[in-house]
Amino acid sequence: MIDRLYLCPLREGTDGSAMAATMAEVLGGPRVVRLFSSPDPWLACPQTAQVEAARAVGGGEVVIDATLPAVPYGSDPIRLHTLAAPHLHAHALGLLDATDLSLTQLREAGTVIARRFTTAYVPLLAIVVTNATQLPEDTDVPLIAMAPEELGDPQALRERLAPVLSPDTIAPTSPVAYQQLLTERAGANRRRIVLPESGDERILRAAAKLREIDVVDLILLGEADVIARDADKLGLSLEGITVISPADAERRERYARELAVVREKKGMTYDKALAQLDDINYFATMMVYLGEADGMVSGAIHTTAETIRPALQIIKTKPGTSTVSGAFLMLFADRAYLFADCAVTIDPTPAQLADIAVTSAKTAEAFGIAPRVALISYSTLGSGSGPSVDKVTEATALAQAAAPEIAIDGPLQFDAAQDRAVAATKAPDSPVAGQASVYIFNHLDVGNCTYKAAQRMAGALAVGPVLQGLRKPVNDLSRGALVDDIVNTVIITAVQAQD
Repeated sequence: MIDRLYLCPLREGTDGSAMAATMAEVLGGPRVVRLFSSPDPWLACPQTAQVEAARAVGGGEVVIDATLPAVPYGSDPIRLHTLAAPHLHAHALGLLDATDLSLTQLREAGTVIARRFTTAYVPLLAIVVTNATQLPEDTDVPLIAMAPEELGDPQALRERLAPVLSPDTIAPTSPVAYQQLLTERAGANRRRIVLPESGDERILRAAAKLREIDVVDLILLGEADVIARDADKLGLSLEGITVISPADAERRERYARELAVVREKKGMTYDKALAQLDDINYFATMMVYLGEADGMVSGAIHTTAETIRPALQIIKTKPGTSTVSGAFLMLFADRAYLFADCAVTIDPTPAQLADIAVTSAKTAEAFGIAPRVALISYSTLGSGSGPSVDKVTEATALAQAAAPEIAIDGPLQFDAAQDRAVAATKAPDSPVAGQASVYIFNHLDVGNCTYKAAQRMAGALAVGPVLQGLRKPVNDLSRGALVDDIVNTVIITAVQAQD
């Protein structure tokens, strides 16, 4: 049975609050949240309203009462629902007062409403119709006739709605909904994340925003008076955020001693280590290594190599993992996927590719994505041949042997991995084809180009790269990162640090 319901009265003036309370009883007692206080924010700035609604509704079991207040002239109640519902990770149930609607009008209304919800990626379970003398047949969505007084009767609702309350459709997870899910996950087990680039305005703005969201404990590296001055100029409050000076003599001495031990086989001495700590990324990485921070985010003003190199040298890879790779969370209109490797390993060997596949599955699971892993090729299960197909075939076998509990298959063409109809023809017995959630690419050219094509041409929001395989999380920003990109990366790093 569903655990999140968006109850939407479809005509202005219809109050769904009594039915929402009764539906909460039918569904086992989830809380009820009233969504709309005014339509104005949704019409003026829907993106902001969507984010605020996702935060207000939150996660867990819920019945969302989407009763509409007075709708301005010329506005469309259905439009308000299709602006809101996709971002609340819920199935929708319509409520329609059929007073003054003819049979033809009711049929047309059902068709139009169903199509508009489908276009918005919202699964509409059914429309409960009141005050109807007759219902049309063969509609695009189930129409269920009920008397107005039955809407407050749990037994009546339970009996009439039983056929639609256990659907095989998945509630949509829009970028807004998914980011809220990650934010809540980060806040459930707070972690300390160090940001070494406090001299960049974007970092300070992101820190201020994260302070408001309040799901991680931030550490800024820099001089307290300089950071305070810069924040004041920008009108930002950083109260409560820890500031640590990289010039602190005691820390430098302690970190240098530890770094000299870690890199002793590479010829590192105490004096060399002390000089190395002048590099702010080495200083921050030592904080993570010594457990004084749980993760690090850098790269706003440093190159990828400058950000990652200290982590590879000091933190190193997790036990059982030999390959560091870069994954992207790809947030489409209705769900999230994971693509890898898109950032680090250029031409992985079969063993490395298998390692990336297994690590990516674990990353996906940590971020709330049920892992079904497809190793992508131009061949589907032997339909083509060539060196790269052989590599993917071998990597698939290695990954399956290493993690038999995870659904992993390949080689699969992208369409066979993603589309159920294609999968039914090309790979009918595959446990992954047609429902892949994790896509593994056999060369960096393919992974990098695919994620950027999805981002630019399909409108996907690409969050990452998320570095996989390190003992403790260190993540790299693009030097063109926006404030929201930095916020997202910090939250992702905090979730990784919970492992």
